Amino acid sequence: MTRLFALLVLLMLAAPAVAQDFPVTIRHAFGETVIAAPPQRVVSVGYHEQDFLYALGIAPVGVHEWFGGRPYATWPWAEAARQAVAATPEVQNGYEIDLEWVLSLEPDLVVATFAPMDARSYAQLAQIAPVVGPPAGYPTWGAPWEEELRLIGQATGQGTRAETVIVDVAAQVAGLRQTYPQLAGLRGTMAYFTDGQFIGYRSSDGANRLLMQLGVTTPATFDQMAGPGGNFSISPERADLFDLDVVLWLVEPPSRKVIEALPTYAALRLAREGRSVWADELMMGAMSFQSPLSQAWALESLGAALAAAADGDPATVVPLEGVAR
Repeated sequence: MTRLFALLVLLMLAAPAVAQDFPVTIRHAFGETVIAAPPQRVVSVGYHEQDFLYALGIAPVGVHEWFGGRPYATWPWAEAARQAVAATPEVQNGYEIDLEWVLSLEPDLVVATFAPMDARSYAQLAQIAPVVGPPAGYPTWGAPWEEELRLIGQATGQGTRAETVIVDVAAQVAGLRQTYPQLAGLRGTMAYFTDGQFIGYRSSDGANRLLMQLGVTTPATFDQMAGPGGNFSISPERADLFDLDVVLWLVEPPSRKVIEALPTYAALRLAREGRSVWADELMMGAMSFQSPLSQAWALESLGAALAAAADGDPATVVPLEGVAR
C-alpha cells in the first residue's frame, strides 16, 4: 500500500460519525424505503457495495462475492478499511441473490445499489428488511459511484462522511489533472476482448467516466453503438474504432497476445505508437469495482500510465505493464 493510499484510508476512517435523525426515507430506482433506526446488521447483496460500507466505517454481516475469490470478498484496496472496522462478513457466492441466505443473516438493512435485482426480487428482499436500491435516473449498472455512496450514507446515518469521501477522491483526481495536463482533450476509452470480439463501452461506464475526469473522452459513437447493457461488440475487422489517443485494456495476458497478433490491431496508430495501457489483475479488478476505495487505489498509478502511453513513443515504458503491486 503506498503512502498516498494509506493517508486516504486514514482520512476516511477518521471522519466523524454523523448525528443523523431517523427515520429516514431513501428514494431509489425501485421507489422509496423508510429506515426507522440506525441499522446494526447490514447485508450487501450487490457486487461491490462492501467497499462503500467500509469507506463509511460500517462492518457488514454479509457480502456478495463478484469475482476474484478473495477472503471476505475483499480486494487489497479495501482490506485496510475492512480490518479497521473488524468486519468478518459471511460471503454469498453465485450470480443471483440468495434470498434464504439473506434471511438467515437477520438484516435490518439490505444494500443493493449495484445488484442483479429486478422489481420482483426487490419486493422479495423488502419483505425481509428495508432495501436500498440503485440510484434513480440512471441506466442499469450505470449510476456514478458517488450517487451510490450518497444513498448508502443516507441509509446508514453516514451522509456527511459520504460527502467527505467524495471530496477526498475528487481532490485526488484534481491533483492528477494538474500533474498530467497532457491528458486533457485526448480521445480514449476502456476496452475488453472476448470470444474473438472487441468490446467497447458507453462513456457513462464507470471506467470511462474516470478517464473522462482525467481529461480522456470516449468517442460519442460508442454511446450510439452501446446496447441496453452499456456495451457493444465488434469483429477484429473494425478494430479501427479503437484507434484512439489511448486505450485502457482490461484483458488477461492470453487475450493481450491474441490482440497484439491481429493484423488489424498491428496496423493501428494505437499499436505502432504504443498507446495501449494493459491493465494487470488488480487494475482490472479496481476498474471493474468502481468503488470509492478502488478508485483511490487505481488513481495512484493510472495517471502516470495514461500519460506514458499517450506520448506517442513506443519505447516509453507504461508503468502498469508487468508491475506487481
